Amino acid sequence: MMNITELTLKELASYCAHKQLSIGVAESVTAGYLQFVLSQMPDAMHIFNGGVTAYNIGQKVKHLGVDYTQGMRCNCVSEITAQTMAVNACRLLNSRMGIAITGYASPVPEEGITDLHAYMAIAIDGKISHTHKLYSKETSAAQAQQDYVQQVMAEMLLHLQRLNR
Repeated sequence: MMNITELTLKELASYCAHKQLSIGVAESVTAGYLQFVLSQMPDAMHIFNGGVTAYNIGQKVKHLGVDYTQGMRCNCVSEITAQTMAVNACRLLNSRMGIAITGYASPVPEEGITDLHAYMAIAIDGKISHTHKLYSKETSAAQAQQDYVQQVMAEMLLHLQRLNR
C-alpha cells in the first residue's frame, strides 16, 4: 500500500515535468528531511535542484537573505521569514519553484512557545505564490519534523492543483 508521501511525490513529479518546474528548498525546522523526501521523487534528478538547511539566524541571513533585525524579533519563525527563504531558494538554487519552511519542532517554554507551529512558503519564478501556517501535535521533535514534511507535501500539491485550474 502506498502512503500519502509516495502518492504526492508521483503527482508532484508529474506536475513539475509538465510545467517544466525545477524545485529548490530552504529549510530550518525540518533539518534536511524535506530535501530527503523530494530526492525520492520519480525523476528527481531532473526536477529537484537541491536545498539549503539553515538552522540558525546567522545562516539564514548569510545564505537566504533573511533580515537580521526582523529575524531576531521572531526567532526567524514567521511568514516573512519563510517567504524570504523561498524566494532566495529560487535564486540560490536556480530553480523555478522555491519551497521553504521554518518553525518549532519542540516547545521553547522560556520564550512562551508551547504550541508547535511552522510557516511554509512557495515561490514560483522568484515571486511568492503561497504561504501557509502549519501546526503539529506530535510529542517528539523527530515526529514533528516528519509531520511538517507530510503537511508541506500535501499543501504544495493542493496549491499547484489550484493554480492549474
